[in-house]
Amino acid sequence: MKFAERNRKFIEKLQSLPEKQKKIILWGTVGILAIMMGFFWVRGARENFLKIGQEVKNIKIPQVNTQDFPKMPDLNNLENQLNKLDTTAK
Repeated sequence: MKFAERNRKFIEKLQSLPEKQKKIILWGTVGILAIMMGFFWVRGARENFLKIGQEVKNIKIPQVNTQDFPKMPDLNNLENQLNKLDTTAK
């Protein structure tokens, strides 16, 4: 029996099944394929996240010399500083 003939008979057999059985076969096949695709997706995502993690470890952040910047006023003592400005303005 040739491959094409076996496939034709298999399809005819599927077509002769009741509607409920056809739906069970369809959704079972879809479920199995979804699980397989999900497995490969999770595996690929895991590999990509591991690559990203390795790249992040290799990043060198430059040191910034903060002594070159002007000193910021003490915001915790803002009220006293405003009062000083008020008294010098009078």
